[in-house]
Amino acid sequence: MIIIIPIFITVCIVAWVLRPRREATKSRKIAILATTIPPLILAIAAIVFQLIHNASGNTWVSDISNTLVVIVVGLICAAILALAGFAIMRKGEIARGIGFGVCIGVVVLIIEWILLEWLGGV
Repeated sequence: MIIIIPIFITVCIVAWVLRPRREATKSRKIAILATTIPPLILAIAAIVFQLIHNASGNTWVSDISNTLVVIVVGLICAAILALAGFAIMRKGEIARGIGFGVCIGVVVLIIEWILLEWLGGV
């Protein structure tokens, strides 16, 4: 938990720097949505599966929830690679949108991880 707090603070600062302004282009908005929605949906699914797992009387983190967390981490890593690719191709608006979406994805991952550990009884 000691390392999560500085990561959270750093991600919030980077998200503040990369936040979209009023003049954000359509491609930047689409890049933000494309990198934010899938981790959010998978995080909600992981929490729902954990709640169902807890309702059956089990007190540990379910394997399905663990798998969904790993998939979210993989999606964030893939988005970082896409961010690097767009930055190399000098597509600045798309890269900034993906960067902001990655920040939101990391915040969602941290919240998901904390909720799953709490629901798992750790």
